[in-house]
Amino acid sequence: MLYHISRDGQNYGPYTLEDLQRYVTSGNVLLTDMARVEDGTEWVPVSQILGATAAVPEPAGTPVGFPAAAMPGTLTPVGVYPDPPNLHWALVLVISIFTCGLFGVVWNFVQAVWMRKVNPRSNALFFYIAYVIVSFGGSFLRVGLMAASGFHNRYVGLIGVPVTLIWFVLIEIGFFDMKRSMEEHFNGPEPVGLSLSPVMTFFFGPLYFQYHMSRINELKRMARYRGAAI
Repeated sequence: MLYHISRDGQNYGPYTLEDLQRYVTSGNVLLTDMARVEDGTEWVPVSQILGATAAVPEPAGTPVGFPAAAMPGTLTPVGVYPDPPNLHWALVLVISIFTCGLFGVVWNFVQAVWMRKVNPRSNALFFYIAYVIVSFGGSFLRVGLMAASGFHNRYVGLIGVPVTLIWFVLIEIGFFDMKRSMEEHFNGPEPVGLSLSPVMTFFFGPLYFQYHMSRINELKRMARYRGAAI
């Protein structure tokens, strides 16, 4: 059975009963926090769910001032993992427009390289490299055909269709691999309860990721200021 936790208006989970017992022991979940069964609607104190095991003592040295949005989960000292790229999503959009999309491509790689560092299972970088290769390869092929057989070769225009389709598939696979990797990392080693929308990922990709990266950077900044963990 899975449970959701609520504290200060923020919801986290789902977690198993064993997770709750472990988080109570570590001090990341309080006995006074509210919880409910995943498919239920009634919120009750964690102590009521744990029942006889609710009197688990909290360890000494439990962080004070731990950011609510970073709870619960296994505490990881701030600084163990490199911070996400820190640039406002709107600025990424504006610069991309003024550079005809070039900066957007570069920023995809910036995000993917960082993701690869914190989560080696991430493959977004390889998909981004593949879509760049396909894009340049298709362009060189069109230029070659035009140079060899004239600008009016009817096959020149046809080449763009499969190239564009392959490019689109590769970039979207890269986006969704980034989504998976971010959720995996920020619900595991650095638990901030991250949940990304598939629709927003499909249409906005890196801009959507950057919005959440900036928010996570703010949480980590607050944690450093308070001397807590994330």
